[in-house]
Amino acid sequence: MTPPTSSTTERRGANARSGFALIEVMLALALMALLAALALPKARPFDGGAALRAKAYEVAALLRADRDAARSGFREVATVVDFDRRRVASGSRAATVFMPDGVSMRLKADMFAGFRFFPDGRSSGGELALGAGRRGLVLRVDRLTSAVEIRAGSSQ
Repeated sequence: MTPPTSSTTERRGANARSGFALIEVMLALALMALLAALALPKARPFDGGAALRAKAYEVAALLRADRDAARSGFREVATVVDFDRRRVASGSRAATVFMPDGVSMRLKADMFAGFRFFPDGRSSGGELALGAGRRGLVLRVDRLTSAVEIRAGSSQ
């Protein structure tokens, strides 16, 4: 004759034998997170939209600093766009914005590889177009006011 069993002991015994323990699930999630953290930066070295916007804001800040240095220092300041080294270099301080390989640059300026800011508030004017894939932004420097603005544009 077999001893009587209750339904609770049968359910508890079945649960103990099947399924995953919490520690196993946590280890599996930790392993997936580690693999994702190692693989994702290599898969997308340059994230188009946000990184392009960040670079445009960096260049705009550099241009504004050079404009302000020309006004306050009563001297001409030149910001250089160097396509060979893929950078925009300040003429008033030791500041440089380097462009990643995924960003294209195109300059529309008069007879100078960059922008010139004059003490009277004027500038040489021009546009620097930055592009990544289909995304594009244009940094425009006004010739009369030296205002620096960022606008959406094409990358071509």
